[in-house]
Amino acid sequence: MPTQIYRLKDGTRIPGTTTVISQNLGWNKQVLMWWANQEGLAGRNHRDTSQQAASAGSIAHLLIECDIKGIKPDTSKYPKELIDLAETSYLNFLHWKDSVKFKLIHSEISLISETYKYGATIDCIAEINGQLALLDWKTGNGVYEDHKIQLAAYKNIWEEIYPDKPLNGGIYCLRIDKETAGWDMKFRQGFPNSFNVFLKLLEIHQIKKLVEKE
Repeated sequence: MPTQIYRLKDGTRIPGTTTVISQNLGWNKQVLMWWANQEGLAGRNHRDTSQQAASAGSIAHLLIECDIKGIKPDTSKYPKELIDLAETSYLNFLHWKDSVKFKLIHSEISLISETYKYGATIDCIAEINGQLALLDWKTGNGVYEDHKIQLAAYKNIWEEIYPDKPLNGGIYCLRIDKETAGWDMKFRQGFPNSFNVFLKLLEIHQIKKLVEKE
């Protein structure tokens, strides 16, 4: 997927939410180092394992996105074993969607915060059980701190631009397991502490450019 470019009304280029978080938050570094070491001890290349998981997750994301848009996905270029993993995730999503009376409002909507000067592309805004909510899906092994920070930034940017359409239904982060029939869903009305962290990361991201010029 090509990199999304975000610009303010005056044309100034600004960073996206995931860029701000991935380039400035180091909380998961020790966990990733431990995982890479475990893969090495097991005789596996951690890059190969990571790529397989990322590919299966990308396919699952494609299947879900196409479903809510009502279009047919093209998975012909992917290996069967990855498609099988992705389809398990997709079936779990369908089960959850039916259980909450899901109604799509927006899919893959890109927004700009003129106040805080960052951009975001939100996976989904939908009515869930009759209330407007933000929905994001993950296909990893858990919902981590960086996910919470990301969702807090998404909620803020939506309510900045659409103050008359608050997310009274809250935030749903659906973790879809690639290998089993299970799934779990994290619901929060908001992540206020996580948004404070995002603002600090955004400040660091902006100051870093000044440091590079010194």
